[in-house]
Amino acid sequence: MKVAILSGKGGTGKSSFASSLALEMSKKNMVLVDADVDCPNQHILFPGEILRKEPLYVSKTAVFDESKHIFSHRCAEVCRFGAIRIINSKAVIDRLKCEGCGACVLVCPDAIKLMPKLGGELIVKETKHFPLVYGKLEPGESGSGKVVFEVKKAAESIAKERGTELTIIDAPAGIGCPVIAALTGCDYAVGVVEPTPASIANLKRALEVVRHFNIPFSVVINKAGISETYEKKITVEFGEALIAQVPYDEEIPRLLAQAIPPIKGKGAGAKGFKKAVKAIEKKIFS
Repeated sequence: MKVAILSGKGGTGKSSFASSLALEMSKKNMVLVDADVDCPNQHILFPGEILRKEPLYVSKTAVFDESKHIFSHRCAEVCRFGAIRIINSKAVIDRLKCEGCGACVLVCPDAIKLMPKLGGELIVKETKHFPLVYGKLEPGESGSGKVVFEVKKAAESIAKERGTELTIIDAPAGIGCPVIAALTGCDYAVGVVEPTPASIANLKRALEVVRHFNIPFSVVINKAGISETYEKKITVEFGEALIAQVPYDEEIPRLLAQAIPPIKGKGAGAKGFKKAVKAIEKKIFS
């Protein structure tokens, strides 16, 4: 069983809910995946021993053979990203601008080649509760969806090796490529929404992706109590999919500042997370 936690918008409490769900489910044989490779944070809440750490070469970049000379500016002309300049018959390639499309290689195959480029890293940790798998995208690099794919592949390998019955995936924000990569192959999804217009609009879009893959889902309100108006709109918008509410509680950010999962608190917010987790557990294991 693979369960993805998503929101469509950053800051709704998606990772807080994912960490709380993982901690409560840790009595089961499970794996936690942090698929937000642009900004992973589950390793802060769940420190542990690094079992595996390896570079990920998920994209390519153009490299000029310095032993060659270029007498035509054609390779620079075909580059739609402005990554190539010709200086003294040599191609000067800006690695930050190069997208690895290969257009320059087609017109200058003898002087320019596409070479693998470091896009990020894969990290596997053994925490006190469960194995944690996550990735880190290199600053300024693209290909986050490919990094997520490699992270999930590593998690699947661990799950198969250990015979785990549950994988919880903390999906990235948004609805783009990394979210699609995180959702692919999942059996259930949980949308976390806060009572604000931006959060409602973004979760609606994220759930369109979930529906595209025919994945059953539920919705949880976080920070309930900050806007009765938008909580009513959430109820109308998501209907029966809405199964739990977590009240706004200032204890939650204080717990997170101490790297403590919210469900371990004692206030109304922690109790709300516990009820929400129980509701999701009933849904996915009933």
